[in-house]
Amino acid sequence: MKTLFALLLLVISSYANAIEYMVMQYNDNVRIVLSKEKCDDKGFKAVAQRKDNQVLKACWSANVNKIHIQWEGGDFSEFPVDEFEPVEIKE
Repeated sequence: MKTLFALLLLVISSYANAIEYMVMQYNDNVRIVLSKEKCDDKGFKAVAQRKDNQVLKACWSANVNKIHIQWEGGDFSEFPVDEFEPVEIKE
């Protein structure tokens, strides 16, 4: 539960001139990136990025100690919160 709270604080908080993401390396070719930008329906925007620059969009939400990702097209995935690492990109 503390991990979920820490993740939510990282995602919700912001620093001046920086964009924050949570990233999980899914496999050698794909990483999943969570943002704090709101989705149109509910949750926050996410993408799966492949090395060949293909992208699959999604919306994510925290579900106890898991991240629930609703992918375009109807599929969903759930991953443990602690598999995601914070990444900060300076503007």
